[in-house]
Amino acid sequence: MLGLLALAHGVLVASLAELAGSRGAVRELQVRAASARGVRAALGGDPGPWMDSLGVWDARTTRDGVAGGVEIVGSLRRLGRESWLIEGTGRLSGGVSARTARLAWSLDPLTRIVALPAAVTVGPDAPVTLSGQVDAGAPTAVAPPMWEGECDPWLAALIARYAGSALLPVATVPAPGAPALGLLDFDALLALPSVTVTGSGTPAPSEAWGVCLVDGPWNWGDPDQPRRPCGSHLVLRRASGDLRVDGGVGQGVLIVDGGLTLDGGARFFGLVIASGDLRLEGGARLEGMALVSGGLVVAAGAVVRGSACWAVRALAAQRGWLGGLVPVVEAGGIGPL
Repeated sequence: MLGLLALAHGVLVASLAELAGSRGAVRELQVRAASARGVRAALGGDPGPWMDSLGVWDARTTRDGVAGGVEIVGSLRRLGRESWLIEGTGRLSGGVSARTARLAWSLDPLTRIVALPAAVTVGPDAPVTLSGQVDAGAPTAVAPPMWEGECDPWLAALIARYAGSALLPVATVPAPGAPALGLLDFDALLALPSVTVTGSGTPAPSEAWGVCLVDGPWNWGDPDQPRRPCGSHLVLRRASGDLRVDGGVGQGVLIVDGGLTLDGGARFFGLVIASGDLRLEGGARLEGMALVSGGLVVAAGAVVRGSACWAVRALAAQRGWLGGLVPVVEAGGIGPL
């Protein structure tokens, strides 16, 4: 009986040890899952205007709560203009915690625009025909219809950039392929706009009862009348296929999976990204910058005026679409402390 009692006691002690170990493993899994959840929450959160104003090395908590008895904290720390450290922490009472971190990238409008070497950047070996004018002499000028002060948030950095290296009228990218903005390739860019235009048309402001109808496919804002309801509306539009703009006026970012033709006195202010050719005919005018994979044709009477101010302003207006975080690499996790 004493022997059996001793044996039973030993089995009980071993079982209790296994139970304690299992509970410890469960706690470790809980805090690790919570830390990963904090990272996912930070990655999937809506990028607010605060991202632009957060200084380098500063951090902001994006997720703070409790789930299943585990405290979850997610935070973003800025490492540079476009680089971020995303941290997720899970904590249980008793000092058990885990941390997971990822490096991420987020598009910065100013950085992307100053990286473009020319008013129009074309693909390698793409044909360029200039019967009209391509003027890149004043990329920081604030001329009508842009108002004074609309370029101020970026003006000092732009002036410094072009004082050291002037903006070229036309340049080529070193390698073939669809245009991209940093880590956002062309397919990712094309998927961002919620409104699609097709075929050909004439952009014009559209409003009702004093409100700009922003979802109208061919409502591309009203740069000529900035005090009107559509005056501050800078659009993000895409076209799946060749697009022809016949007259009219617009402002914003235009992404075309094909060739873009501006004709009939059409005017566009902002940034153009196209996988095909860019053609300006019939006295058309582009003020801003363009990045295209194909060639460039500027017919007699047409004008391209390189304006980094217009390009960066148009891109910055799309912060809600283009400001999402792109995970780059996992920076590792720290187990229970």
